[in-house]
Amino acid sequence: MVPAAMGALTESILDFLCGDLPARAPEGARRVAVTGFVDCLGVALAGADQPVVRNLLKSDGGGNPESRLLLSDDRIPASAAALIGSAAAHALDFDDYAFANHTSAVLVPPILAEAEVVRASGASMVEAYLAGFEVWSVLARREKDYMQGAGWHPTGVYGPAGAAAALCRLRGMSRGETRNALGLAAAAGGGVMDNFGTQAKPYQAARAAEAGLVAVRRALAGLDAGAHALDGAGGLLQAVSPSGRVDRASAAPELGHDWYIGEHGLNIKPYPVVGAAQRCVDAALQLRVDHGPDPAAIRRVTARVSEGHSSVMQFRLPVDAMQAKFSLEFAVAAPLIFGRLGLAEMRDDCVRRDDMQTLMRKVERSEGPDDDPVYPVGARQDTVGVVLDDGTELESQPVHRYRGHGQNPLSSGELRAKFMDCATATGAVPAELAAELFEQLSRLEELNGVESIPETPI
Repeated sequence: MVPAAMGALTESILDFLCGDLPARAPEGARRVAVTGFVDCLGVALAGADQPVVRNLLKSDGGGNPESRLLLSDDRIPASAAALIGSAAAHALDFDDYAFANHTSAVLVPPILAEAEVVRASGASMVEAYLAGFEVWSVLARREKDYMQGAGWHPTGVYGPAGAAAALCRLRGMSRGETRNALGLAAAAGGGVMDNFGTQAKPYQAARAAEAGLVAVRRALAGLDAGAHALDGAGGLLQAVSPSGRVDRASAAPELGHDWYIGEHGLNIKPYPVVGAAQRCVDAALQLRVDHGPDPAAIRRVTARVSEGHSSVMQFRLPVDAMQAKFSLEFAVAAPLIFGRLGLAEMRDDCVRRDDMQTLMRKVERSEGPDDDPVYPVGARQDTVGVVLDDGTELESQPVHRYRGHGQNPLSSGELRAKFMDCATATGAVPAELAAELFEQLSRLEELNGVESIPETPI
C-alpha cells in the first residue's frame, strides 16, 4: 500500500480505473447511468440552436471527421464533437447534476465521440460513464468548503479529470497512460462563477469535456504528467481548495464498492433553471395550484432558501433568459404568472414582460442556514409565501426534495415526457424520431455502438 503522503488517493483511483470493478457495477447504478445519457442527449437537442453552440461551430470546424455532431450525419473531430455536444447539453442549464457538478453534460458527449472512434459498445459506454462519475465524485466530495463561495465553478474545475477518467476506462488504457491522462486533465481544470449568465458558463462545461478527451489523446501520444497532479501538495485539489481543508491524503477504498450514483442517483431538472432554484419553483407552483393568487394583487413574495443556494442566483432583476436561469426572483415569479416553468417560458420576451419585471421586484429573499442533513449546501426545506394587497397571507408547503431529485426521481413516463419536449423543442427533430431516439437510448446497454443510435437533423 502506498503511504498516505505519497499519493494514496491517486493510486486508489488508478486501481479502480485499471481493474475490474467498473465492469461489476450493480444494476441500479447502470440504470441511473442510462438515465444520464437519455436526459443529457434530450437537453442537448434542445440546446442545439443556442448562441454558444452556433458561435463554437464558427471556430471549431474542419479537421478529421471522426465523430457525429449531436447525433447528426455531420462528422467533425472527436474533440470538437465533445466540446460542442457538451455546450449544447449545458446551454439551457436544463441538464442533470450531482454533488453540485453537472456530470452528464461533461461525460456523455466525449464518451459518445470516442466510442465512435474506438467502436465501443453501449455497455462499454455505460461502464465508462460510471467510472468517470465515481472518480469525479470522490475528487469533488473531498472538498470541505463551498467552492462556489470562493468563485470556483466546480463543473469546470473537476470536469476534465472526470471526463478523462471515463475515457481512460473506455479505451482500456494502461496504468501509466491513465496516470498521465489524469495529470494532463488536472492542468485544464478551471471555471469561475462570474461567468454565470453568459455563454461562458456552458463553455466552461464544454471546455472540460474537450479537455478530458484531449488529455487522453495526448497521454496516448506519450505526453507525461506529474505523478501527484491530483493529490500532491501542489496538485489540483490543494490548489483550488478555498481554505486548504481538502482531504487529498487518504485513499478512496469506496471506489467500486460503495457506488455514489447508485445511492444518491442523479438530480434530473424538471425546470430549465439552476439547481438551487428547483425547490422554490416547486413551492411556487404548488402555491399557485392550491390558492390561485392573482399576480397583479400580490404585494410581496418571500422565497426562503439557504445562504449557499442564494449565492449562486446572483441576478435579482434579470434582463434576459440567460440571466434568468440564475435568478431566484424569476424562478418564483414565473410559476406564479404562467402556472408553469418550461422552455416556452425561458425566453427573453417572457423575462422582459412588464408584469414579470413588476412581480420580480416584489420578491424578497429570506436566507437561512445550509442545514440539509444529507448535502453540505441547501436548507432542510424551501418555501414560498405571498402577501396579497388585502393582507391575505398564503404559504406553500415545504419542499425538501423536488420531483426529479435523486431521492425523488422522475418516473419513466416523466423522463420520457421531458425528453420529448426537449428533443422536439427546436422543430428540427420530428416527434416520431424523438420517440425512436428515446427508446434506443433507453436500451443503450444492448446497442452495438453509436452507429445504432438514429441520426438526427440539426
